[in-house]
Amino acid sequence: MRSPRPSGPSGLGAIRAFFEQPPIQHLGLELAVCWILECLLERDSYPTALMHDLSDAHPKLRLSETVLQQSIHFLDHEGAISSYSQRCPSRGRPRRMLHLLDEHRDAAQELMTPWRHWLEENEAHLHGGAHAPSSGFHPAAHPAPGCRPGVLPAGRQ
Repeated sequence: MRSPRPSGPSGLGAIRAFFEQPPIQHLGLELAVCWILECLLERDSYPTALMHDLSDAHPKLRLSETVLQQSIHFLDHEGAISSYSQRCPSRGRPRRMLHLLDEHRDAAQELMTPWRHWLEENEAHLHGGAHAPSSGFHPAAHPAPGCRPGVLPAGRQ
């Protein structure tokens, strides 16, 4: 008696296509915090813009609303950011703008070197079609094989 076929990729060609066109990856908390800090070092922003700016600047990376809110909460709890309301003519209600506090700018700037290094390494893999082995950077105790450090596969948070 033959066991049913597992539901998965339909043939080896589908697996090859996966490596040639890697799926969009979602940032974990650490990398999301770095992205937010990078944006706030340049200018104040609001949460939805942070998500859209990431997908524009890095088309293969995404930030889920859940991780975004966790990252904002983390930065707020650390005392690194403040927020204020800004009225927009095209909106009925004000936007919640995020501001990086001056006393945390140096610490945020120090994180930019490892953040940009991570981006360079991983964007080469995301755009070049090759997957890097995992070093387990994401806080999961035992990362899944094939996951890049600090990145969760689409659909996992």
